[in-house]
Amino acid sequence: MTRDWTAQARSLTDHRHEAPRGWEVIRGERPVVLDGEGIRALLAPAVAVLAWAGAAFRELVAMTPLEPLGLLMRLVALAMTLRALFLGRALWERLHAWWHARRCVLVLAPDGLWARLPEGEVSVERREILDVVERGTWQARAAGRRHSPVYVITSSPLRTHLSLPPVFDATPGVLAERLMRWRGGQDAPSTPAFPAPAPLASKVYDDAAHGVRSEGTRVIRHGWAWLVRGPWATMLLAIAVLESYARAAPAARAALGPAFAGAVVLALITIPLVWVLMTRRSIAPRLGLAMVLTPAELLMRTGRGVLRTRWSDLQRATIDVRGHVSAIEGWAVHRAVVFKRRDGGPITFDEAFLGVPAEVAVALCEAFVRGAMLAANSDSVDDRRQGPEAAFHGRAEPSRDRPREERDG
Repeated sequence: MTRDWTAQARSLTDHRHEAPRGWEVIRGERPVVLDGEGIRALLAPAVAVLAWAGAAFRELVAMTPLEPLGLLMRLVALAMTLRALFLGRALWERLHAWWHARRCVLVLAPDGLWARLPEGEVSVERREILDVVERGTWQARAAGRRHSPVYVITSSPLRTHLSLPPVFDATPGVLAERLMRWRGGQDAPSTPAFPAPAPLASKVYDDAAHGVRSEGTRVIRHGWAWLVRGPWATMLLAIAVLESYARAAPAARAALGPAFAGAVVLALITIPLVWVLMTRRSIAPRLGLAMVLTPAELLMRTGRGVLRTRWSDLQRATIDVRGHVSAIEGWAVHRAVVFKRRDGGPITFDEAFLGVPAEVAVALCEAFVRGAMLAANSDSVDDRRQGPEAAFHGRAEPSRDRPREERDG
């Protein structure tokens, strides 16, 4: 398929050019920054300062930095400082999107979607778009404007999705609905005919990990968000004890002895190292992949082997949301993708180990289940067969290396 439409879409970024009939240009507007999450990020440094002030006051009252309650307050202060850094990074990303919002342009053409975003220009063919989803569930979304991305799920083997910042349209939900109306219905069969699965699932998984993938196979890579769930409370407590030991009076340090400091340092090094090694050991069999999606089945690998689920046996995929208390995140929401099967119990995969948002993984699996991915792959094969080498009316031109024969006419 020709890509001339992208050049025309790029020209529409100029206000002097009017969009042709059937085209739609959506220009970026500055998004909301101080919603619930933004206000928490703005107040986090003040909370950290108050925590440090309380720890310092307790140390003055106790007249020693090694007092138990004072150590606990220093632990809280360290945790609030890390939390302020994490939230500050998220706030900086929001301010970056706010600053570049007026430069962002989204063009909906008859052939595809083109966008100029803060990170550069992107384009997606219309036939490659499988679904459009907003992050989160509609029950938990705040009303009105909110800073939430919109994910455009694609069938391209080069990328699983395109993330649109909340700078287009009134709300991300309105943008997702508009994109789905523009995308229109999909040519998915009412009863998909899935091919037979490969005899050796482990070979398919290993080949996918090494970049050898059959037609229609997609992969979801492993993520690194699991590092946030480490034993941070233990490490921060060790740091607080070690820092207080270094500032304590000589008599207090002598009473505890150098062995106490050595044990704290050993714990500070050993505990996170052991946790990382144990986690890496459990995820090493995955070879850097979270899921392998073949035209026939879904493959996931554990230490016991490859877990395979046929698309015909998968009832649905949902997102499970649970709240947890974290040392550096405070009240954090942990999410997981839950696959419900007709035969067998549900399969739960934590989003922290996914290289894509949970909504993207669910949408890709649903595309396979309803046959939309199979239809998109067949369209891609037909387009490649009808490329520049195809002749008029789809007939192949006679080769210049051989004489023209009667059947070529």
